[in-house]
Amino acid sequence: MNLALKDIRHGLFRFVLTCFGLGLLMTVVLAMIGIYNGLVSDALAVVKAPAADVWVVEAGTKGPFAEASSIPADTRDAVARMPGVAEAGAVNYQNVEAAHTGQTLRL
Repeated sequence: MNLALKDIRHGLFRFVLTCFGLGLLMTVVLAMIGIYNGLVSDALAVVKAPAADVWVVEAGTKGPFAEASSIPADTRDAVARMPGVAEAGAVNYQNVEAAHTGQTLRL
């Protein structure tokens, strides 16, 4: 411990600069963790809000949240008639950008 204190006294500027750099590093790491958790939470909220057990989408598409998927109404009726299905409905998600007061809003 005594040797560490002597080293700090000898190179005080280097010690302070190292502490500052480590503080910035920890701040960046905590910010990245917070941003990641926020993105995951937001994405899961969109998926969990309808409380659907199964999504039926058009073949060859990436799902209802990534790109447009269109299935005929008779397909929805066929899914509703399957054993064990209590309810079937249609959902339409659209990503639209509109200008409002000089800013672009994502709707």
